[in-house]
Order: sequence, then structure tokens, then C-alpha cells
Amino acid sequence: MATEILLKQNIFAIPAGDMWGLPDHSVYIVYAPLGGHISLATQETVNALVKCAGGEAVDEPIKKALTSFQAIGNFPIHYLPKSPEELYQIDILCNYTCNFKCIYCYSAAGRSQGEVKFEDVKAVADYLFKSGRKQENPYIINFSGGGEPLLSFPLIQKTVEYIHAIADGTKYRYNIGLVTNGSLITSEIIDYFTKWKVDMAVSFEVLPELQNKERGSYEKVAANIDMMLDRGFPFGIRTTFTPESVGRMCGIIEEIHRRFPKLHKVVFDVVLAPALFENPRQLENYYDTFLTEYYKAKVMAGSYGITLESVAVETLSMVRDRTCEGKIVLTPSGTISSCARVSSPRETQYHNYIYGEIKSSGLAFDDTQFREILNTHNIYTQPECADCFARWNCGGGCRLFHDSFDEEYKKVRCKFARKALRLELANTLANRFEKQTGVTLESHIRKNLTSR
Repeated sequence: MATEILLKQNIFAIPAGDMWGLPDHSVYIVYAPLGGHISLATQETVNALVKCAGGEAVDEPIKKALTSFQAIGNFPIHYLPKSPEELYQIDILCNYTCNFKCIYCYSAAGRSQGEVKFEDVKAVADYLFKSGRKQENPYIINFSGGGEPLLSFPLIQKTVEYIHAIADGTKYRYNIGLVTNGSLITSEIIDYFTKWKVDMAVSFEVLPELQNKERGSYEKVAANIDMMLDRGFPFGIRTTFTPESVGRMCGIIEEIHRRFPKLHKVVFDVVLAPALFENPRQLENYYDTFLTEYYKAKVMAGSYGITLESVAVETLSMVRDRTCEGKIVLTPSGTISSCARVSSPRETQYHNYIYGEIKSSGLAFDDTQFREILNTHNIYTQPECADCFARWNCGGGCRLFHDSFDEEYKKVRCKFARKALRLELANTLANRFEKQTGVTLESHIRKNLTSR
């Protein structure tokens, strides 16, 4: 069916009959990402929408439906920033050192004794809070990346206190967070983070055998998690799944409920590690398993009062023309990277991601390099995005993924993005329909379409 005229208006008619055991084109999900509109339609209705968009006379309900799909929503649409001035996500990579050897580590090649200079941190903070910079979004300031940040806790303390000091009395809004492997947390650190309102996420594989094999130090991390839960410190955990662990999501939720009953916030993440996948088929099997097991685990988590999320699967709330909007990532080398996963001159992709540095005069950007970085891997520059219904939610895919895998793997990643979004759209419609009618969407579709 020719729906090009709808595509030009960012309206997508997605065949979905197979989701309910029917022929693909018997049911469509009609999706307008820029307006946030989703509905179900038969092939006849989609044909009528196409005619209406082409200027042909149609019934009034079809005109109203098309008008609704053409409308722009009230939620934010994240477009490519024109300059670093528009960036609001800031990562401070404290060091290149780590006390773990995770099997999927993205920064292992950059290991060294280097630590970021406090003067460099001040330069970034001054740029954010003292330069008269216009602020559109609250700053998201995060300690993460290249090494384990808590190995540089004195530097974190100086940074947090300096930011609070220079931001005090201004109208700038900000939030400070930290991602840690969890092994170095102490009660004193928790006291400090509580006082200064620093958020925390702990990377943790939950099951002892997985943690010890893929990251290490289960007993130490589990004890620290117990301590934080007992003290009521709010934090979440992030679990990254490898091909070996991806089928154990429900087991992990069960273990959280059993072993850490006070823990109520979990994020499940896909792994970015080319060495773990010998061929594209292995990657596709991994993604398919991740998607299937994630939704099983989500239902189980909900029954236990656990909030489970995955930005890799649930992209409906993210409307963007590039997966990553861009960041100001301060590296221990005193440079500014666009990606927290690329931070060391020892890494092969380093020079392709660097667009600034700290100079004696402060923070300096290479605007030409910045534009080149942002214009790489977005929905406008990649042919495969042209007619893809997931483009505004996927944003074209992570640049580092594109730089790490060859073409056949990229096709697998695109397929996963479409599968995940189509399932989320269907789930959204099903939940909405059952809430409004008390009838399941599946039974309604089968009753009305199979009887024709």
C-alpha cells in the first residue's frame, strides 16, 4: 500500500495483524510521533487516510483523524543542538582507573593512573554557572565513565561543594549524580551524598554467580547495598545483560524481591561489546531474548512493587532526531568528548569524539568538529532512517554502536529498535483500551476482525 504521502508528514501506518494472530495487513497501528498520537486502523481506514492526505474527498471522521495525526504534541521534541551552548548533560570522568575488570567494559583500553584536574573541573563549572550562559533545561551533572569515580572521592567532594557554592543565589537548575560499581561505598560517603543531595546508581548483576563472573566482588557490593537500604538512602541499580545472562531476567527480579526486598528501582540495559557476538545472528538472538524476557520481568517486577525500566526497549517517551543529544564530557586528559564511553587517547575512536579542551582561558570548543559529530548518525543522514517508523524514537542509533559493528550488525540493531517500539505501541494501546472498556484489546480485535 502506498503510504509515502503519510510518511512525508511523519505519520506511519505499521502492519500489526500478526501481533494478534491475524494477517499482517488486517490491522495497522497508525503512529504520529511528533504529535504523540497512536491508534488502531483497518486497511480500509489507512487507505482513506492516504486519500485524504492527497486531497481527495473523504468522510468527516477521516478528516478529523488526519488532522489529529498532523497536530504537534505538547511534549518536548529534542532536536539536534546547533552549538555546545545548547547542551545540558555534563559528565565528569574522574579517572582512568578501576578496581574491577568487567568482561564487557567499554573503557578497558584506556586504563592508566590519570585523574582529572580540579582546575579543569572548575573551568567546566564556571562555564555552566558563571558565564551568563542561557539555560533551557536543568543541568544533569554526572560522575561516571572511564574509571570508578569513587576512587577519586576527595575530588568529587571538592567538585560538589564548588558547584553548590557558585550556583547558590543564581537561577540555574541542576542535579548531581554518580554511577558506581558499588564496591567502595561507605557510610561516610552516604552521609555526604545525603547532605549534598547526590543521586546514585549502582551497576550490579544481582545474582552472585553472574556478578562474580562478569564484574566481581558480589559480597562487598551486596553488603553496601544492604547498608544503603537499611539507612533509607534512595538509589537504583543498573543491570547489564550479556548473552549468558539475558535469559535470567525473571530470576534477577525474584532475587531482588527475596534478597533486597527494600530495593524498588531497577534498570535493565543491553550490552555494547562486539567481542561477545561472533556473528549478527548471535546479536539478533540476544536482542530477541532481551525483548521477550524484559516484558516478562516487568510484569513480575510490578507484582512486587519494583519499578523496572529499560531505555533500550521503552523509547516511546523519547522523541528525538539523534539518539544522543550531545554531552559535555570532561575527560582526565582535559579534553571534551561527546560520549562518556570514549575518553582516553588510547582508545581507537578517541579523536573522532573530541570537540573541545580546557585551556588557560577556560573551556574551548571546536565548533566545526562539534557540528561534524552531531551530524553523524542521525535520522537525516542515514538512508535506513528515511521510511522507518521508529526513527523519531530511536534517533538513528548510538554512534558508538555504529562505529563498533559492521553493516550486518547495524541491520540487526535497527530491527530490534522497530520490534521494541512496535511492541510498546501495542502495549500502550492495549492498556488504554482495557482501562476504558474493561475488555482486552486482543479479544476485541479477534471478535471484530475474524467475524468478517
